[in-house]
Amino acid sequence: MTPTSAHMIDYEAALNPEQLEAVTVPGNPVLVIAGAGSGKTRTIVYRVAWLVEQGVDPLSILLLTFTRKASGEMLSRAGQLLDSRVQRVSGGTFHSLGNSILRRYARLVGFDPGFSIMDQGDSHEALDLIRKSMDHSFTRTKGFPKTRTVAEVISRAVGHGRAIADVLTNRYPHFLSFAEDIEKIRTAYEIHKKANNLMDYDDLLVNTVSLLEGNENVRAEISDRWRHILVDEYQDTNHLQARIVRLAAFTHENVMVVGDDSQSIYSFRGADFANIMEFPNIFPGALVVKLEENYRSTEPILRVTNNIIARASVGYPKRLFTRRTQGSLPLWIRPETEREQSRFVVKCVRELHDHGVPLSEIAVLFRAAFHSFDLEGELNRSAIPYVKYGGMKFLESAHIKDVLAHLKVLVNPRDRLSWMRILKILPGVGDKTALQVAGRLAEEGIPQDPSRIVPADKKHGKAFADLMALIQSLSEGAEPISEKVEEVNRYYFPFLQDKFDNYPKRMRDLEQLADMTTSYRSLNRFLNDMALEPPDDDRLGQDDTADNLVLSTIHSAKGLEWHTVIILWATEGRIPSPMSEDSPDDLEEERRLVYVATTRAKHNLVILAPCTALDRRHGQVYVKASRFFEEIPPEYFRTMG
Repeated sequence: MTPTSAHMIDYEAALNPEQLEAVTVPGNPVLVIAGAGSGKTRTIVYRVAWLVEQGVDPLSILLLTFTRKASGEMLSRAGQLLDSRVQRVSGGTFHSLGNSILRRYARLVGFDPGFSIMDQGDSHEALDLIRKSMDHSFTRTKGFPKTRTVAEVISRAVGHGRAIADVLTNRYPHFLSFAEDIEKIRTAYEIHKKANNLMDYDDLLVNTVSLLEGNENVRAEISDRWRHILVDEYQDTNHLQARIVRLAAFTHENVMVVGDDSQSIYSFRGADFANIMEFPNIFPGALVVKLEENYRSTEPILRVTNNIIARASVGYPKRLFTRRTQGSLPLWIRPETEREQSRFVVKCVRELHDHGVPLSEIAVLFRAAFHSFDLEGELNRSAIPYVKYGGMKFLESAHIKDVLAHLKVLVNPRDRLSWMRILKILPGVGDKTALQVAGRLAEEGIPQDPSRIVPADKKHGKAFADLMALIQSLSEGAEPISEKVEEVNRYYFPFLQDKFDNYPKRMRDLEQLADMTTSYRSLNRFLNDMALEPPDDDRLGQDDTADNLVLSTIHSAKGLEWHTVIILWATEGRIPSPMSEDSPDDLEEERRLVYVATTRAKHNLVILAPCTALDRRHGQVYVKASRFFEEIPPEYFRTMG
């Protein structure tokens, strides 16, 4: 390679020694382990510019990322460093790469080049059509998963390279008895796509692998076209994407993959942690470069993050360091209750804001969306604006809305909208009937004789009578609010089971709802607190200048950073998730999740672990601090009270 640029970039001045090594490797396979905040994107950008400056034809460089936006931004930055030659570099996603290859070679895998790509809605329609057309009683069996769930199971089986039964065992064990039946649907689905010249998103990867594995000439042609392959976020690839990288480098092995094994947290989306760990075996002789200088966090924060990840049982050893040696120790607090946790967050946010920290530079992170419900109520009462990422707010969850609607009519029998929601849960009740009956209930109240209100020509008498009996029982009883919620939950469970395929998870949400009521004596007060006013949807994602506190699940926070990060519910049963207890691999991913959370903080890290949690049967119960924080030396933290 011969440098051809009229103006050479001063790489030594722009990069630290490890980044420079990664950027200027002449060729051969390279694995860059880029620790959190270590300049991963900068390294990729300079690598592209360096290759072009060394005389590599831009058309022979392929940059694979997980979004078109990411590749576009990287290539734009590389172009600003260099010149317009970078515009000829190929950048895109694995799916866009598969599409471009298959358009040319589709006939070799049994498709016409004019194949259509099915979006998720198309896939669901096709699967629904197949289910209805199949002469099998299982498709009409009560309890058989809905089309959306069947689609997800099939996609996971493809993405993980596993059998349907394996996916069901790990994700939907309550549907395991239907494994053979779903396999039949999968087979019919494949036949349908082939017959109609259709590919779904998974097929773009599956068929690309099949093409490259089965045709050496095509494999060599693709490999000769792209002589240098760069892959971002390699820890998030699935087994098909890793296979495409290996096959596309068939003739040269000039592959650089960049990622961080310690931030591999997306197994539920199909990401395979083994890919980044096995890269040196897949590409023997690969150079491994570690980027460990952190440009984001202070040294006291990094001491905590390093301690967390050093205890991982599998991974590339790394120790982040920084030149920002000054800073406050992370704050470790064990509030007595969840309510005290929420009030402390409000106090902390106000103090930071009073000292000039924008609300948008403060993030509250949590393992699951429902962990912030109590805090959201406190923020609304305190008039602190916020946006929430990951999961739904309390009132946006359909099953929570359903249960709350039963409680709302107790407080306000004239609540026509809640009556409509309750009625539409009943089998066979549509909008027209629900509107008619809800109007009568709102005007006349709970009837002693349900047949007087339900239209005579409708066959909902028994279901309606059961509903009215429930409402009467709830309105007359003097039991605690938590027991009222439990009574609604028991009534609602058959509908939940029929309405949602992930009903076990949703039932746990409803149990959490019952727990949340324990501290309330007034149902009206509870409902008022639960009626959280969500941020304007238009503001969320369109107005980036708005100064709102950020609430986010840890998964949604990956790749971002804030001045101050506050972590909620650092307790056993919250993080790690109780669902991970039986799997060592899942527990390891929970550890990586904590690592991701703590490495988002630039200046301040606050970790909250309430001493007690509400249990609907036993009231306030003691909860242990998360094992991931308990094992950290106490001198790494400062405490209060």
